Amino acid sequence: MSGAREWLRGIWSGRAGFWGAVASAALAPLELTYRGAVNARNWGYDAGVLPAEEACIPVISIGNVAVGGTGKTPFSGWLVAHLKEMGRRPALVTRGYGSDEVLLHEAWEPEAVVIVDARRRRGVSRARERGADVAVLDDAFQHRALRRQADIVLVAAEHGSRQALLPRGRLRETFRALRRADAVVVTRKTASRQEADRIGEAVRSVAPGVVAQVRFKAASWVDLEGRALSGPGKGDLLAVAGVAEPGLFTEMLRESTAGRVTSLGFADHHRFRSADIERIAEHAGGRSIVTTEKDAVKLRDFAEMLPATYVLRLALAWDRGYEEVTALIASVLENR
Repeated sequence: MSGAREWLRGIWSGRAGFWGAVASAALAPLELTYRGAVNARNWGYDAGVLPAEEACIPVISIGNVAVGGTGKTPFSGWLVAHLKEMGRRPALVTRGYGSDEVLLHEAWEPEAVVIVDARRRRGVSRARERGADVAVLDDAFQHRALRRQADIVLVAAEHGSRQALLPRGRLRETFRALRRADAVVVTRKTASRQEADRIGEAVRSVAPGVVAQVRFKAASWVDLEGRALSGPGKGDLLAVAGVAEPGLFTEMLRESTAGRVTSLGFADHHRFRSADIERIAEHAGGRSIVTTEKDAVKLRDFAEMLPATYVLRLALAWDRGYEEVTALIASVLENR
């Protein structure tokens, strides 16, 4: 399965060779159908044919135009923490597609309100009932049925600027949709600042709002329970990741550790079971394991079955646009 996922990513990026090009051409009719449906839906909201409801408290949406891998979860965590520093009582409202994201937010901000509800408006109402005065709406750029005070959209520099839509590409909408955004944040993990700058220029050509840039960098090591560790040392390592872009995690590890790193990838939001843990231990072959925070919240139930396991924590650092983004947040909340 991991090989098939990598081949699909190769098709999405245009780097899957001859047969990838053939598959891409075969997917073109499906892409056109999807593009037509997206355009029709957006026209409905733009023209007022499809209704959008008001929320009971201010809403800030965090979303993207691509499938996975933009850093939406840690950025949402940063926003919740920033709102608390402003003296607000924020709630994260998510449809709950991945339980790992919910567990992560609860671990990062134990006192924060986290609401899981497939119906976003009802979720925001529940957040207010629990004392929240602002809602951070997770993965909601395409959810236009609920009005929001600000749309912040993340674009990953590693994804490049290819504008193919699903299923021929990774995009839900093209960059033209960024005209709806109040702020676009270009994120990077392994991409250089120059690569991120190039994506930023492509974004600025269509987006009228703020264009900022952040990087997610290796910050510290902890165990599965969150206790600080000194790091895995120079030995060989097995990277275990059930995230949208496991290859990016492996690249970050190779930059952050001295040992040789091989990888074992799982699908995004994978729910680990005993058979998976046995497979991981077999692949490790006595080596230490390194994993993401997102996977750690699920792997910790199997800690006794695993070899030594290190969790890499990431930190968000602003390359540019911090003042503009925080000013936007303050402005929309004051106006509301």
